[in-house]
Amino acid sequence: MIYEFTVENFRSFGEAQTLSLIKGKEQNKPENFFAPVAGFPSVVRTAAIFGHNASGKSNLVRAFQVFLNIIQFSAISLNPGGLIPGIEIYRLDPAWETRPCRFELAFVMRGRVFRYGFSAVSERIVAEKLEEELKSGDPRVLFQRHEQKVADAANVEFGNEFDRVAKENVPKLTRDNALILSSGANLNVPLLRDILTFLSQNLRIASFQIGGAPPNYLAKSVQEDRLFRDQLIETIRDADIGINGFRVQTPADPTIQEIEQLRQTLAPHHGDRAGEVALQFARLRRPVQLLSEHLRTDGKSIEFGFSDESLGTQLFAQLFWYIFQAVRDGATVVIDEFGSNIHPLLAEKLVALFQNPNNNNNKNGAQFIFTTHHSQLMSRELFRKDQIWLMEKSPSGQTDLFSLGNFHRDKYTRSSEAFEKNYLVGRYGGIGSFGPTLSGRPLPATSPALGGRDG
Repeated sequence: MIYEFTVENFRSFGEAQTLSLIKGKEQNKPENFFAPVAGFPSVVRTAAIFGHNASGKSNLVRAFQVFLNIIQFSAISLNPGGLIPGIEIYRLDPAWETRPCRFELAFVMRGRVFRYGFSAVSERIVAEKLEEELKSGDPRVLFQRHEQKVADAANVEFGNEFDRVAKENVPKLTRDNALILSSGANLNVPLLRDILTFLSQNLRIASFQIGGAPPNYLAKSVQEDRLFRDQLIETIRDADIGINGFRVQTPADPTIQEIEQLRQTLAPHHGDRAGEVALQFARLRRPVQLLSEHLRTDGKSIEFGFSDESLGTQLFAQLFWYIFQAVRDGATVVIDEFGSNIHPLLAEKLVALFQNPNNNNNKNGAQFIFTTHHSQLMSRELFRKDQIWLMEKSPSGQTDLFSLGNFHRDKYTRSSEAFEKNYLVGRYGGIGSFGPTLSGRPLPATSPALGGRDG
């Protein structure tokens, strides 16, 4: 469960921008928020982010992904001197060229509130800090990493949470391009290991696969998780899509000849293990097939490959998988372009399903963060105003992120306002300023590039 995520000097973000899921002052729609830890603020279950094309919505999702990737892989996947993948500064203002990217996350783990962040340039980690937020409001620094010269061991101050072995070994074994958090977890330091595992399991950035074989996670869940399969079938039936059931067809084992051909190819690299590796590889080349069941006009069933279903149907099933898993596990799921290629009413129903207090309780603490162009979702029946966020570009090209919960261009936003109507007429910002071609000016009948002649 997360409180806030901050990004600075990353792609279209210059000045630090913070997405906060902390509940505002209003007490309406109590089913949309909960208190994860006694003595700390409540948080909302869902944050919906709206904005014009190229306003920075996908960059925010990418910032989540880069933050998570560096935590997971910096200690195990980078060689000394290797560049840190994903570090991309804001490039429209030269003043930002010498500054690092910065990411920071405030989150709850096992009843404790932590704030962890780091700054990085492509070649190295510049700074890093882990704090625990106390009920008094004061932070307790657990460790802080200061910038160091390239050849030196990491310059780290550890608090009393860590023993002597960790304090002595983690800095010495942390490369310039690796995080203390990642290195400490790799060295089995208990708190650092637990935080890395927690974030890896509970911060989920959705990715979708359209066409071809169904995603492994979807086919596996249909095959092995009866509760998920039954709920998916019920939800798709309710969505009036026309599918009555699913079945997973396991492919036949590869032939002896196929395995032998692969073994001969792999033998120079794998030696005595070439046969074992060949069998695994041959099975991977034969993915399971997810079949969807439809009813014919004569009442009999007929099956189609899932990849033959419409784009919207495939996306709907995958979206439901992410929502179902997040609710069950109490995870935070982040989705870019939510509702793309599915009907706005279906997108609305999925959000309502996630926020249903009978599905998502305070014990689990699941959260849903998404970007979207579906302005129909900007509804006071669905969201509190502190759940609605807008993005727009400043005159310098930087992304500005703000919530209707604290928006007051001319006056504060009321919970009773028609959010979508006011958004579409430009009262809140976050929409494009269209030029003459998109504002009614007719297209030219001839092309100057062709010398003015009709083709």
